[in-house]
This record gives sequence, structure tokens and C-alpha cells, in this order.
Amino acid sequence: MRKTNFRLKHVTIFAPHTVGIIYTDNSAITVDLKPLTQSLVVFEPLDNPKEFASVIITDFGFTLEWACGASLDSDRLFEMSLEQSGLISNAAFRRWQDANRLSLTQAAEAIGLTRRTISQYRTGKRPVPRTVSLACKGWEAEQTANTNVPVA
Repeated sequence: MRKTNFRLKHVTIFAPHTVGIIYTDNSAITVDLKPLTQSLVVFEPLDNPKEFASVIITDFGFTLEWACGASLDSDRLFEMSLEQSGLISNAAFRRWQDANRLSLTQAAEAIGLTRRTISQYRTGKRPVPRTVSLACKGWEAEQTANTNVPVA
């Protein structure tokens, strides 16, 4: 089940390729979409200011969509804002947790931290130390090794 704080409440255009987003928990982020328009064909139409201005919130608040059909989900927008704020390790931590389908509690148990600390890493409220990044990699390696053990 998705939490309501990753639902989009309001979107504002700040610059030719920049959107401001307010989530339903009233947290706010700013995301520059220029890297997407330069690297992915589906986002090229957003170079046109009129097309960029056609953005709407769809999918019950989980997606931004443009008239050309380009869309981004609320989680990816949040992750992009972390990366653009220099919190690359936090974005990588989110990808690790999501890729392994771990809840906050499961991630905390996996690497020996508190649920609150995991939440703070995930949201970018605290930087992710290198030791935690290494613990995540070690946990994944351990999981892979455990699944490759032959059954007698």
C-alpha cells in the first residue's frame, strides 16, 4: 500500500524546464527536467514552453502527465529532486530498498538500524554514510549467496 505523502497535490512551473511540486503531506520539491528533455525522446516535446505548461496531475495524484503523453511518477520526481540536491547516496538508498521490496522495518532489520533512521535516509533528511551503503551491498551479496546454495 502506498502512503499518501507520495501523492501529488499541486504542480507549478518555475522555469522553462523546472517544476515545483507540493505533495499531500505539504512537503515541497523542485525538479529540473532539462536532463530528461536532452536524453529521452519521449520528453523532447517538453522543450516547447506551451507543451511544458500542459502538465497535469493524474493517476489519483501519483503521476505528472503532459499533453504529448510524457509522464513521471511521484516517486521518480522525488528521487530526481534528491539527486539534484546532491543527495545521490539517498537516491541510491531508495533504489536499493525498492529493488529489494523492503519496508522501512524490513530494511532496518536487514542492515541493523532503526526504522526512523531508514526513513530519514530515504527522505534525504540525513545523508547516507558510506558504511550504510556498504552494508546494503553486503546484505544483497548475502541474499544472493543464500539463494545460490544447493539444496541437498
